[in-house]
Amino acid sequence: MSEGGRKERERGGGGSMMLVLEGLREYIMRSLHLITILTRPTQCLTVPAIWSDRAKSTMREAAVRSGIVKPDDHPERLMLISEPEAAALYCEKKCDQWNLKHGNTFMICDAGGGTVDLIVYEIEDTSAGRTLKEVTSGHGGACGSVFLDNNMRRLLAYKFRDYMAQIPACAFESMMDSFVETVKPGYDGNEDQFINLPASANLDQLTDEKIGLEDGVLRLPASELKTEVFDPVILQVLELMEQQISQVPGRLDAIFLVGGFGSSDYLYDRVRAQFDARVRKIAAPPRGELAVVRGAVYFGLNPRIVTSKISRRSYGVMTRMTFEEGKDPEESAVVTNDGIKRCSTRFDVYIKKGQRIGVDFRISKNFWITYPKNTEADLYAYDDDPPIPRQVTDRGITKIADFPIEIPHLPSVKIGDRVDMRIDFIFSLTELRIEALVNEQRFVFTSKFEATDVYGWDPERKR
Repeated sequence: MSEGGRKERERGGGGSMMLVLEGLREYIMRSLHLITILTRPTQCLTVPAIWSDRAKSTMREAAVRSGIVKPDDHPERLMLISEPEAAALYCEKKCDQWNLKHGNTFMICDAGGGTVDLIVYEIEDTSAGRTLKEVTSGHGGACGSVFLDNNMRRLLAYKFRDYMAQIPACAFESMMDSFVETVKPGYDGNEDQFINLPASANLDQLTDEKIGLEDGVLRLPASELKTEVFDPVILQVLELMEQQISQVPGRLDAIFLVGGFGSSDYLYDRVRAQFDARVRKIAAPPRGELAVVRGAVYFGLNPRIVTSKISRRSYGVMTRMTFEEGKDPEESAVVTNDGIKRCSTRFDVYIKKGQRIGVDFRISKNFWITYPKNTEADLYAYDDDPPIPRQVTDRGITKIADFPIEIPHLPSVKIGDRVDMRIDFIFSLTELRIEALVNEQRFVFTSKFEATDVYGWDPERKR
């Protein structure tokens, strides 16, 4: 990492993210300057499904630093929702036209520029209205449409390898613009495509049959585009979809392709060819490129429409438990004030991978501290399937967050006294947070989520 990048991370990270959010805030404020009732509206930001806990925490911190929300605002004034979840809410609004009803399942394939995110939901019609619950543990991959651009860039560089010294950089980018704006959205797998070389390339009259160039027009055979540009990315998307379908009990009722890449005719045709016999309906909803944005608005209006999710990881804390000879390492042994030998590195599991989590699922942990010592509730995660390791020091267990807890002043408590405390771990549908209740008094506060893990894809990580 560069010195500048390291300093930015030391200041809290999220520098590039904060700049984007500052611009977003200015746009929102200009749009709403006449609507005084919305001077402090609830904000909803979307994040890719593959973002790590640290990345989501960085997004929230950047939103505060950019002024979208204030540091003392209630956490629920800024809501985060995964992009496929937001797209699912948009598609749910369109369910009637596809005749989806209670008990039906549908997959969201949110194919955007950088990532492709997938998730499967089941529709539940209740007395309170229609809701959605996760059927699969959503996941995704870095195989969005920008990787088509990367493949095309390499192909053009190879074709024009003998002429690169003559081609100005702006002319090469002009050819890439033609691909992005014309070739990519229009490619169907069957028709050859053509790019007119700009006059600034100094090749507008050139003919070179070896690369398909005639009088300054480059012919791109459909078969070459398929093997060199599209299929290396499309095959990754199809594999992600296969992984999701393999988790669905029973038949999947529908697949919805959304996002900018999701509107690709070639992607749609490949999905139809591979899944049509197994899925009742495959569709690209109208204005699918806006599905995530519009779905985020629906979520802001009704954040309880998604009732449960599937945990992607096992979560727990490091705690002291009674020492068991032969199972616990001697180097972790401690004798506490009550005279009991305990293991100080035990992994106390609160949520297991694959477990269904409801809205604001809450787990409470009671313990005590010696006043006025501050404490912390460090959160650990295990990504693999059971069996779950016993110690937080075992391979595969990662510390994902520090929750520092500052003990408030307690006038009736003396130094050295035992103070009872309850920690509530609240697993919302997108983020984690904790609240602490000290000495049975109403000292309740939300602790900052100091995310430390590098699980998943992190937008601030250097490539």
